[in-house]
Amino acid sequence: MTSGVGTRGVGTSGSGAIGAETGSADVPRVLVAAGADGLRTADWPTEPPAAGRVRITTECSLVSPGTELHYLDQCRKTGAVQPLGYCAAGTVRDVGEGVPGLAPGDRVIAMGWNYAVHADVVSVPWRLVQRVPDELPLTSAVVADIAATAVHAGDRAGLRDGDEVLVVGAGLIGQLVAQVARDRGAAVSVMERNPGRMAAAQRLGAASREERSLTGPEPGEPTARRCVFVCATSDATQTLRAALAWAGRGPGRPVVVAVGRFSAGIEFSAELGNIDLRNSARCGTGYRDDDYVHGRRDLTPPEGEDTVDNNLARALDLVHRGAIRPEAMAIPHMPIAEAEYAYDLLRSRGDAVSVLFTYGSPA
Repeated sequence: MTSGVGTRGVGTSGSGAIGAETGSADVPRVLVAAGADGLRTADWPTEPPAAGRVRITTECSLVSPGTELHYLDQCRKTGAVQPLGYCAAGTVRDVGEGVPGLAPGDRVIAMGWNYAVHADVVSVPWRLVQRVPDELPLTSAVVADIAATAVHAGDRAGLRDGDEVLVVGAGLIGQLVAQVARDRGAAVSVMERNPGRMAAAQRLGAASREERSLTGPEPGEPTARRCVFVCATSDATQTLRAALAWAGRGPGRPVVVAVGRFSAGIEFSAELGNIDLRNSARCGTGYRDDDYVHGRRDLTPPEGEDTVDNNLARALDLVHRGAIRPEAMAIPHMPIAEAEYAYDLLRSRGDAVSVLFTYGSPA
């Protein structure tokens, strides 16, 4: 592969479409975490799709920084090789037996770990694929892949109109959770130390809050139920304790939902009060169920929650009607050839909350 971008290129042992000027090659390529070698591309054979699968020519894909940087680090330690990415968008090439409602030429988004990877061509179970409205650019629609996680987090919190919501961390998930909460009628504030990310959250309609405001005196008595979404990374002990104290001062039964990949120490005692602590993992019922995503069986989600395919459809609708605004988020677009530079940029924890990779012709 040739990138033409100097040190920004991605190493490879052969030629392929990723990073090529034309965006096409005989053998599709995939971006992988390759043990101690770091980021590489590898051959990614994609035969005609099996039953329940959809084969898609990728036009863009979105990086999930927390998950992908985590696996890059883990693979360096263990020597494992892992394809990266799980949020893609493109055009359907062909469909396998038993796939309803999709046909070659359809513009779609697709998600799924080890399915919708950063590759020229992907093969994805049909329940993890959604058609995109004609007027919606794929570069905006692809954000719905990860916004399904924010939709699920809102369900886990039982969000309702009038709630007072605090989002801790204005990274990719934090910005999406804030937009989901606003769409459900909540008053949303965001706590974030990075000025650029905080500015993005404010563009999206969230108020700014400082950590000291969680423990200091408040004017008047709170009148709305309080919900906290902790979208942090690394150690969040002090922040979580402050958030628990703030939530506990509200009326009713407050809720604290862990959405990020972080660690924290909590002392469970009478002083903590009656607070619901919930973890929101993945993006809905059936996500890691191979039989469900291929349509071989149905599942009933817990009360108040939804299936992964419905959450993906709900997220796409939020983007389509402007309740989620990808253009106002800090997401730079880069050719896939610049992947190494992109991950370095995200590791620096600057303003960018993600990177959108483009393949070949514009999406």
